[in-house]
Amino acid sequence: MLNLNSCKVRWDKNNQIPRMISNIEEKPGHGTPRKIAQDFLHENKDVLKISAPLSDLRYERTVESLAGFTVLFQQYYENMPINGAWVAVHIDKKNRIFMVKNDTVPMERIEEAFPRRIPADTLDEAVETVIADTISEYGELDSDLFREEMIYAKQGHIRAVWKVKFSTKYPRKGSWILFFDRNTGSLLEERDMLWKVHGKGKVFKPNPVVTLNRDDLLDYADTNDVILSKAYKTVVLKDLDQSGFLAGPYVDTVNTENRASSPCFDFKCTRDDDRFEEVMAYYHIDSVQRYIQSLGFRNGTSILAHPVKVNAHGSPEDQSWFDPTTGKKDITYGSGGVDDGEDAEIIIHEYGHALMDAIIPGFGQSGEAEAIGEGFSDYLAGSFFAKYKKSDRKIKLAEWDAKGYSGRGEECLRRLDSRKHYPEEMTGECHEDGEIWSACLWEVRTLLGIKKADTIIIESIFYLNQYSGFKDGALAVIQAEKNLNGGKKTRKLEKLFRERGIV
Repeated sequence: MLNLNSCKVRWDKNNQIPRMISNIEEKPGHGTPRKIAQDFLHENKDVLKISAPLSDLRYERTVESLAGFTVLFQQYYENMPINGAWVAVHIDKKNRIFMVKNDTVPMERIEEAFPRRIPADTLDEAVETVIADTISEYGELDSDLFREEMIYAKQGHIRAVWKVKFSTKYPRKGSWILFFDRNTGSLLEERDMLWKVHGKGKVFKPNPVVTLNRDDLLDYADTNDVILSKAYKTVVLKDLDQSGFLAGPYVDTVNTENRASSPCFDFKCTRDDDRFEEVMAYYHIDSVQRYIQSLGFRNGTSILAHPVKVNAHGSPEDQSWFDPTTGKKDITYGSGGVDDGEDAEIIIHEYGHALMDAIIPGFGQSGEAEAIGEGFSDYLAGSFFAKYKKSDRKIKLAEWDAKGYSGRGEECLRRLDSRKHYPEEMTGECHEDGEIWSACLWEVRTLLGIKKADTIIIESIFYLNQYSGFKDGALAVIQAEKNLNGGKKTRKLEKLFRERGIV
């Protein structure tokens, strides 16, 4: 039986439940990861202070990473899932449990909220009208409505709710998750899951500012100005299919209107040709996916190793996004200012959001989780393209994007060396707060080295959930370093995050 006194424990002070238990020293289990996890929960249910019957902890899935497996169980009550109520059992490759996360809701709180049996799956006509009217205010639908009956246990509320998911295309592009009270139809929570970046980008490999080492470049109204001629690099577009389009194992520009086509697969074009942005999106996403596989995330542990649909000119605005809506999971690049599809760091920033969603569907359902998503995506782009940059440019992100307009010569879009301190310098704006997280990851990169840091940082995402905050992220990086690097840098990592105010 588990002895909490020999482990590191983070407690939920309100419910007196051990929410996260690490440094577990268990003997190797027997059988599949699912069986090992189920046996562990059966033996340690009381130690974990799980008051729900084990029959209400339903096996959801097993996720394999480089260091092991994560076995997930969703808590139910009267056959309804409880939003955010999960148990995650983390098992290493030697079948030893090394960490458990327990986000279950105590039964006494649920029974207090529902003294009588919850009504069957019905929707009162008046409540349905309220919900429909609310949804209509979000704009023109761009998907079907997905409705799920759940129990909402958040922010002091425990209520029967409808969880509704949909996307909109006008007047605002959005991927929405809304929680409605089943009894009244009142909106309890909304979240726009559409990842966006505001850019002004054009890029080559990675962009003309870096390649030419010049800070005086402008957009030149999307023309192929002679000053940019030396910034172009001829590259190989690997593993295109036989269609003649830019479609391969990891990228497909199928969503692009009037998409590029060549029967002889010759896509050599310059920025004044709209095909150029498609080539950039294909080449850079394909390159990053192959790099991630080179770190070990391939075959059974691959992440997003299938074609991501891309629209290289999907909006006239100066913003891009990854859309996590069920049935979509695609990337759109805007054409305002310098076309975003011309800036590889913008391209890979959006791909970073797609990677996180592939590991944790729906990631970003809290303010700090959104900031982690933005910070990781900035870090991924910055780390991958640093090899092309002189030392003083390595910590600058999307320099060409920031210089796209005459009279607005910003140095860069964002930086990777912010000294902002948590939590007093948080603003609530996810891109600004993300600079705290990306700066921490950049320090991890300096401490561990490039490939080791990239591997450990990606591995750590498997240890998060949809609502994870900065402390969860820091502890996940520390745990991943222990699993993949034997804990050689644990103390220095703890010091790094402690100095930033996170742990």
